[in-house]
Amino acid sequence: MRRPDERKQPQVASPLFELSAGMRTTAERRRRAQRSHHSRYVREAVPMPEPALTTRTPDPWLESAPLLTGMDEVGAGLLDSLDAMQRVAASAGRGPLLINASPGTGKTHLLIRRVAYLVQELGVPARQCLVLAASGTGAARIRRELGALIGREAASITVAEFDDFAAASPPELGHVFIDDLPRMPMRLFRQVTEHRGSEADITATGDPDSALVNGEPAAFAAFGEQFPQAHVMRLSRNHRSPAAVLVAASQVIEPISRVPGRLVQPERPALEGSGIGRYFAIDADDEKRFVEDLTDRLAELGVAPEEFAVIGPDGVSVAEAAEGEFRVVCLTGVTAEDWPNTAAARRALYVALGRTRDLAYVSHTGTGSPLLADVDQGLFSPFGMVPQDRSGPEQPRLL
Repeated sequence: MRRPDERKQPQVASPLFELSAGMRTTAERRRRAQRSHHSRYVREAVPMPEPALTTRTPDPWLESAPLLTGMDEVGAGLLDSLDAMQRVAASAGRGPLLINASPGTGKTHLLIRRVAYLVQELGVPARQCLVLAASGTGAARIRRELGALIGREAASITVAEFDDFAAASPPELGHVFIDDLPRMPMRLFRQVTEHRGSEADITATGDPDSALVNGEPAAFAAFGEQFPQAHVMRLSRNHRSPAAVLVAASQVIEPISRVPGRLVQPERPALEGSGIGRYFAIDADDEKRFVEDLTDRLAELGVAPEEFAVIGPDGVSVAEAAEGEFRVVCLTGVTAEDWPNTAAARRALYVALGRTRDLAYVSHTGTGSPLLADVDQGLFSPFGMVPQDRSGPEQPRLL
């Protein structure tokens, strides 16, 4: 005998956090209210899944990628941790060189090794090298890694951050290296380049899509005008983020990308980790509780405080987060009001996702930012008060 029956409820994975009595009461009240109005959507309470962390903190430079034919002897030792295209760029001869690549492709890692290679392999005097970084954190990293690579000789290299020359001119040295060119003030760019010819020995790195400014970053655009014969390298292998995060970031930036057609491929296995966690919060207080619970759980799993970035009203800004990279990134308050469909918001979301080494989360009240609708929904792992489509007639099933 055939007769209609209630729809079988989907099986939910073992929950990380049990739903509180208050949340269950609120969930049931909202479901009854929505059903009474014959809404197409209802909200179902879905518990948060266990964070799918990797078994160890990934070291993207532990093993180098397969080398290009004939490149195995180039820069032996100094360039061992570079993939094939990075090695081509780092070992290029003198002259203007621009590394145009997205977050996580190893631009700074490459630049440091290019400085070391030119000094030790091509005989460039260390005292004639000027390395400029966008921040103090970046400058400190460059000093530290150059010291590890070439020892005492690194002390003769001038390493500074952009702000060091806010009220002064940089020294006129023969070999210039600029990390994160799109963030360089135009005044400083002119000071560094104004007395140099089109064949100057200058290397710069940057991603124009990561510049949180309106319009084309001035210094980045001016580089091509100042050095029309410059070699331009585009790195395509991402060493930082899992595939789901990388694809989502690419989909967010694609409509307004300043580098159309750029191809980026994940170095890490496509099935490693999980999708981007998306928390549908009841209200602002519920969202805060989610962040607190996530913080506690990540600590239990061994994620250090400095490896976890909360970006949003109660955390750091996107600009602050852009100074580093984090094992876990959580964006809060990703609503239509605070993250509208604008170029500025797209770039901010792209930059925030790009800082992720392992897991990413977004949370919001209501329906969330329209930017999230531009991301393949299969990349999300939704939980909280998740909207469910209940349209269409109930389907009977065999008993």
